[in-house]
Amino acid sequence: MTNPKISKASNVRKPHQIYYDLAESLSNIDILKFIKIYNGRICASNLLSTNKKKQPITKIGQEGVVGVELLIHPEHKSIDFYSLTSSKKGCGSQMVKSIVDVIPEDWTIVVTMDWSGGFWDKMIEEYPQIIVL
Repeated sequence: MTNPKISKASNVRKPHQIYYDLAESLSNIDILKFIKIYNGRICASNLLSTNKKKQPITKIGQEGVVGVELLIHPEHKSIDFYSLTSSKKGCGSQMVKSIVDVIPEDWTIVVTMDWSGGFWDKMIEEYPQIIVL
């Protein structure tokens, strides 16, 4: 990996190609400065935690945060939006687009909890492959 925005957790050995595809796509969003690949998930944010772990912050509703956390299941060909937050208008839809753009057609994109008040309804209109449970 040569992209300075992208890092891997130390215990990640050989992640599925989808992790790299998602990380590269998210790195094209200017506000996202930190993208980290973990086992089973990927996080991207404009801010890092201040603890030793230096994790991208993706806490929903936290002031000043733009971020996303995805749970990735290559064996089931599915991606779950675990969290998506944006304190800046338009960034949420940019993140969704960057994810949908790289997911293969035979994969499923799932939102398990919708507390958005209409955001995911708009995203489903634009990207019918997203499933909200």
